[in-house]
Amino acid sequence: MSVWLHHPQLHSCLGPDLATAAQRVMAGRLPHAGSFVVHERGHRLPYLPAQPELALEPRLHALLDPIQQATGSLQDHLLLVASSGLDIAHFEQLTCERGHFKPEYATPLHRVAAHLEQHYGFAGSMVINTACSSAANALLYGARLLPSYAGVVVLSFEPPSLLIQQGFAALELTSASGNYQPFHDQRDGLILGEAGAAVLLSHQQGDSHCQLLGGYSACDTSSVTGTREDGSHILQVSRQALANAGLTADEIELVKLHGTATRANDEAEAAGSQHWLQLESPPAFCALKPWLGHNLGACGLSEILLLAVCLEQHHLPVHDSNADNLLLPLTTTTCWPQERTRILANFFGFGGNNACLVLESHARKEQP
Repeated sequence: MSVWLHHPQLHSCLGPDLATAAQRVMAGRLPHAGSFVVHERGHRLPYLPAQPELALEPRLHALLDPIQQATGSLQDHLLLVASSGLDIAHFEQLTCERGHFKPEYATPLHRVAAHLEQHYGFAGSMVINTACSSAANALLYGARLLPSYAGVVVLSFEPPSLLIQQGFAALELTSASGNYQPFHDQRDGLILGEAGAAVLLSHQQGDSHCQLLGGYSACDTSSVTGTREDGSHILQVSRQALANAGLTADEIELVKLHGTATRANDEAEAAGSQHWLQLESPPAFCALKPWLGHNLGACGLSEILLLAVCLEQHHLPVHDSNADNLLLPLTTTTCWPQERTRILANFFGFGGNNACLVLESHARKEQP
């Protein structure tokens, strides 16, 4: 059954809305990184805050209000909240203000979803937190639950967090150079980026240009932190995603890579993607994180929405890879002439939760 994406919303380092973000991408204007201080060492690492910077609650309302206005009522809709950070900034603020930690500062994982459910009158709400695959899994769960509701709203966000910033710095996964270079032989890590995104899932096409055809998600239990370095689990998940969507590999025109630019993750993803290169007509490859930063739990929606709106206008988001020996051959041509594009999108979470989505994007028809 068809699942269409309606009323897409995005607030990111590229600006306050999806249209602004797409304009910047099509103009080739990569975001300018800010920075955060690594406490133990006193030096700064690059960071991509959302623009403009807003507190969490007004940020979430700015994403959901347009969807409520478009639908008129959300009382027969389900809300799925996808995030790895949730409202951790509130917890951190209390700890900093009072100079110490107390267990009662912590809030239930469902607090944000419950608050939004009550405010907007949703029929129900759920929280999905599977690290960097959270939003991708929310789309899959939303599609599965859609027959029971008039529509499903997926809301994903990744707010600023001291714990996340300092944690990634301690793991030495954050780029020191400020150059986000997925699959590059000189890559030196990811750049964290804030983002919030929202979309309405519906069985009705209406004026939507993007359709979720299927997908698959599974957890690789071979390691506590990541997936198998040989890419075998990534390959398995991508094949299951295609089967779920009723497609074969040679029907995919574009692969949206996860592309964190960390050593182990890029090597595993490249290994799990070699089968694409063996096809008679291999698909194009692209990576979105140089444009948005790594949005962690929100990337499964923020990247899909940005990619889809660019493809609608025959533009493929690319960046200057500046390397001859990339692990995967990233496309460098921005012109994308296809009227219809079938996409396989990778999203891999810390802890080995791997998800692949299969989508179909349609270009906007020129008005006579």
